[in-house]
Amino acid sequence: MILLFCASFAHALNFLVLEEEYRFKNHTIYAKDLFPELENDFLLFEIPKSANNYQIKTSQMVEKFENEGISVGSKAPIITFKRAIGGEIDGISKYITAEFLREYQPYNIQINAVHLEQITPVDFNEEAIASIDFHPKLLKRNEGSFDIVVREKNGDKLRNRKVYFKYSIDASLQVVKTSEAISGRQSIGYHNARVVRIPFGKIGSPLMKENEMGKVAVRSYTPKDIVVTHDRLILKRVVRKGDKISVSVKEEGVLLEFVLEAQKDGAVGDVIKARALQGKKTYAVEILESGRGRLL
Repeated sequence: MILLFCASFAHALNFLVLEEEYRFKNHTIYAKDLFPELENDFLLFEIPKSANNYQIKTSQMVEKFENEGISVGSKAPIITFKRAIGGEIDGISKYITAEFLREYQPYNIQINAVHLEQITPVDFNEEAIASIDFHPKLLKRNEGSFDIVVREKNGDKLRNRKVYFKYSIDASLQVVKTSEAISGRQSIGYHNARVVRIPFGKIGSPLMKENEMGKVAVRSYTPKDIVVTHDRLILKRVVRKGDKISVSVKEEGVLLEFVLEAQKDGAVGDVIKARALQGKKTYAVEILESGRGRLL
């Protein structure tokens, strides 16, 4: 039994597995390019010189190895070969990381990784990078494409060349999520919402920040377990129709204070009509805080 186990184990070690993707520098692909541990090398196929990406059916690869008496398995029905490119991308990755950190600092963003895939087949070093065109709209989603401009020699002159990239970012954000259904114009705070961390994906509307808890209200009915965005919010009403508002005004160096009656609801910064307690005269008043306003 021990001999049988050892034989089975040795057979498992000798069984080769083809990956879903490989990188290539030379257009002629040999067996040892895929499995360096092989004793005998042999030609598999050639990639057209103009191709940066090339796909081949796994069954064709398996057949070539079987013709040499080698058993192989595979992870996918199609194997992709992508040109290995020598661009220095550490500085680009750090730049993009810094942009996301700056944009989402109020949401305590945590970035696990930034993945870059160079599309344009050109080698360059960081000193050759003239600019990075990472548009602000790309900060609203976790994957997309952008370009950089590199300077390269063309004889005795320098020329600018665009190099295209794909990016994806693995990150999470701290957001406000409703813990129960909230009626329209009701204040949102820790009593009906909670702060949670979610994977960063696509941001369609600015997110509510934790420091806005208790200062805003929902515009209309909002269900439970909804990530709160600013398009759902209005300022919290601090004055209701019929409330008394203390108003101050300075005339000829003298500060006067009097009380008016609010004619409508208002949030901080709103301008509403307020009526004198005696008589029917109304005034325009800017709401400063609960129960206080400024005469306009």
